[in-house]
Amino acid sequence: MATITCRVQYLEDSDPFVCSNFPEPRRPLQYDLNEHLLLNEQIAGIHKLLEAPLK
Repeated sequence: MATITCRVQYLEDSDPFVCSNFPEPRRPLQYDLNEHLLLNEQIAGIHKLLEAPLK
């Protein structure tokens, strides 16, 4: 199984009037993407790892 190790973060931009948005979490987390699976099948795992707010 071939994997690609990535570092993942998200940008908290829920308030449009804030001038300084920072990536969350401060230190990027590592996530292994399987190159034999479709990316859209792996997004849910990344979202769960980051504990990102739902939109």
